[in-house]
Amino acid sequence: MGLKKASEAGIAQTCFCTVAPLALGVCLAAASLPLNAQPSRVSMADFATGSEMESYLRVMQMGGRVPLYPWSIRGFSRREIERLVTADSTGPWKLQQRFNRARLAAGPLALGATFNSAFPYGANDGPLWAGRGLTVSATAGLSGHAGPFSFALAPIAFSARNTAFDLLPNGRAGAQAFNHGSFPNAIDFPQRFGASSYSRIDPGASGIRFDSNPLTLGISTTNQWIGPATEYPFLLGTNAPGFPHVFVGTGTPFNIWIGRAHARVTWGTEDQSDYSPVAGSARFISRAESGTRRLATHATLLLLPRGVTGLEVGFARFIHVPYTVGEPSGDFWRKPFKVFFLKNEYAQGDSAGDDNQLASMFIRWVFPRAGFELYGERGYEDQFYDLREFFQNPDHLREYMLGFQKIVRDEGGCLDVLKGELINFQRSTQALIRHEGGVYLHSTLRQGHTNRGQLLGASSGAGASAASVLSWTRYSPLGRTTATLRRIVRNQRGDYPETETVDPKGSDVIVAAGIERMRFGQRIDIGAKFEVMQNLNRNFSHDVANLNIELTARLRP
Repeated sequence: MGLKKASEAGIAQTCFCTVAPLALGVCLAAASLPLNAQPSRVSMADFATGSEMESYLRVMQMGGRVPLYPWSIRGFSRREIERLVTADSTGPWKLQQRFNRARLAAGPLALGATFNSAFPYGANDGPLWAGRGLTVSATAGLSGHAGPFSFALAPIAFSARNTAFDLLPNGRAGAQAFNHGSFPNAIDFPQRFGASSYSRIDPGASGIRFDSNPLTLGISTTNQWIGPATEYPFLLGTNAPGFPHVFVGTGTPFNIWIGRAHARVTWGTEDQSDYSPVAGSARFISRAESGTRRLATHATLLLLPRGVTGLEVGFARFIHVPYTVGEPSGDFWRKPFKVFFLKNEYAQGDSAGDDNQLASMFIRWVFPRAGFELYGERGYEDQFYDLREFFQNPDHLREYMLGFQKIVRDEGGCLDVLKGELINFQRSTQALIRHEGGVYLHSTLRQGHTNRGQLLGASSGAGASAASVLSWTRYSPLGRTTATLRRIVRNQRGDYPETETVDPKGSDVIVAAGIERMRFGQRIDIGAKFEVMQNLNRNFSHDVANLNIELTARLRP
């Protein structure tokens, strides 16, 4: 055992000695790029959901430099991106001058390397999973359009060294021993993807779509994002691989007199990892044999009230559906529009509780003159039986998210932005009076709220979790610099005790600080990120420190 740990320490030290100087070199190279260098052109491949460019456009909207537009239904179409980009003539990056409007455009070849010294760490990176040790990735893209039709191809490949580290024992044997430590039978959320290196090729942000003023529809594997969160979306974001889906919605918000409405509905299929608690047939046979595949559907409705500039209010639901024989049926296509309360489902002879449904209500309010936006969300993991139960137990398996962004300096071609965001679904006082399960878990569809072993929603964790971030970002003509402070509650154990005994190791918490730099060049954009963290009571045991280093390079044609 001692030799094994010494060997692992040697591997980690070797990786660190290799990656850290490389990261430093990248940072120095970024800082030394000529100040008069002209930033490279950008294409649709740069505006994928949750991307650097998309986040920049949101800040420009907050500062009044691009038009107000709802941000809680994404990804955006080419028409939507062009509308925002063509207005950015005075922002630090002046995307109006840089956007490639060719009918066929090659995106950048993006190369990445992530190093974790002690345990896996990463978030909102789509299909990629960064284990302990070195993880490398590559993606390339091609996009095109003709009239109302457009397409994108953006496959991604990655390989994780996936070096061993201490797992939280879950009492399982074989492949399932790698699954979640606390809830191995209620979620497909591996602590580690096997005992050797882990590699995948994924279609990434690829698809084809039709977009007009009243209508958008398409087929895609692109990540979608529901709600106004920037880092911790409750229902759906970019923390897991996008799943194959078809979608239909409004092309742009349309007038309904009391305001404008914007909507999208999606139907798709989801897969599990090799470490899932579910085995056997792909089809749902019974609660004991719930099927290795699931169907999924979600619907989002936004209202932009008349006379209230910058306000968007929304409701969304996400439903995991058993993949029974005969599915997808007409009932599946109607799922997004079904009744909300469980009592009504029973009355209509629906799935009698086998579905795994999550729902949320959210709000975003932008004040362009003040360079400020405020947003929040209230979500639920489980269905209420009826309206009476909702009024009695409104905190049952609830989550809440709050956030803001503020431009604190705008001069000399630079913008400074302060941001704060938190999400919380730790145990509420509801657990004092009734049984309380966990968020993102499910007792029937036991993969939980995941796709291929990664959380579809917030990256913080499953069960009882929380996260918060405070960041400062400077946008300059040739790049971006960001500093962050972060706290993540990965999990909590136990219940409200009848005595006053306190469990000093009952919360598994990460506290982290990071600095990130991205710099444009004429042919290559390069970036580096350093994040140091202390995981307090990791796996409800001892403290563990981790160093996370990320290097990126985008080579443009």
